[in-house]
Amino acid sequence: MTDKKSSKTENHKSKKTILQVVPTLIAGGVERGTIEIANAIIHNGDRSIVISAGGPLISKIHDVGAEHFKMNVATKNPISIYSNIDNIARIIQEESVDIVHARSRAPAWSAYYAAKRTGARFMTTFHGIYNFGCGLKKYYNSIMVSGERVIAVSNFVKDHILANYDVDESKIRVIHRGVDYRYFDPNGMNNDIYAKFREKYHVPKSVPIILLPARMTRWKGQDILVKALKLIKDKDFYCIISGDLAKHPTYTCEIRDMIHEFKMQSKIQLFGPESDMASLYGIADIVLSTSIEPEAFGRIAIEGQAMEKIVIATNIGGAVETVTNEVNGYHVKPGDAQELADKIAYVLDNLESKELDNMRKKARECAIKNFSVDTMDKKTMDVYKELK
Repeated sequence: MTDKKSSKTENHKSKKTILQVVPTLIAGGVERGTIEIANAIIHNGDRSIVISAGGPLISKIHDVGAEHFKMNVATKNPISIYSNIDNIARIIQEESVDIVHARSRAPAWSAYYAAKRTGARFMTTFHGIYNFGCGLKKYYNSIMVSGERVIAVSNFVKDHILANYDVDESKIRVIHRGVDYRYFDPNGMNNDIYAKFREKYHVPKSVPIILLPARMTRWKGQDILVKALKLIKDKDFYCIISGDLAKHPTYTCEIRDMIHEFKMQSKIQLFGPESDMASLYGIADIVLSTSIEPEAFGRIAIEGQAMEKIVIATNIGGAVETVTNEVNGYHVKPGDAQELADKIAYVLDNLESKELDNMRKKARECAIKNFSVDTMDKKTMDVYKELK
């Protein structure tokens, strides 16, 4: 009897509880990465908990077998950040959390002090290139290099960290974001899905589709795209711009006004975020990443590549690591509407060519070989093991 109890205790102790803290679970690469790692934790035999302010992707957390605690960790209010220390510390203690993994700055401050108070191990993922115009902002950003381990989502991000923060390089681990190539699989598409999504997005019959899936914010370059499409407006195409339209309403209105001014309402449409991204990529012919500032990594490129789409991306930041020009996609200069227009026009004119067919195949091969979710999961679990 005693031996049985002892065995159960040992098994319980060998099972680790890992807590990820993320601002919200609405949409985006950080959120999808959180879900993917939650799934990997469960598959590894450990326990996964996520804290966020909520959102429609909570159901995905539950689907993979992880647990979710709702808390206003999206707030940047200093008083709320401070009060969240107690709330997170209580969860750490009550749920016997071993490792706290913070994925964004505001919740990272609360999580850091909660981990310090409770003795839990603390680590971060540096997902973005955070701007700083003053010492205070840089100090605010610095929490993301305060982990015992710091995951950088690309070599570009690692170089940024080392150039701008006082951090020991030995604790940085570069782990590229991963694409679930089993989900993002063109062979998973069928005529019913094509028809459903073409109808959902009001796509005219027999027209090539250009897709820019990105939240509506100026640095994502939606305005550059609209200006580029004006230059080739006589060509046949239908452009879907899909993402969070609510966060920057003034910019969203500016884009709508620009489309109206150019009389392109029938050729360019704005839509909110899409939960079934594989199907949205599936109906596209061209997938764009038009950011005018460097992306830390940029999931759009690898997801589009996994779906065997022609990807056109600006040649800055993480896209330099994921898109090899004229091999598995095309590069254009950021902010250059004319070059973007020329490249889109070239692809539209050659959609049925052998050159682009080979590029589509090469794109998926590269995504699976170099940026699979399996590799990301394994490397992240290895980092967790370093802290056990």
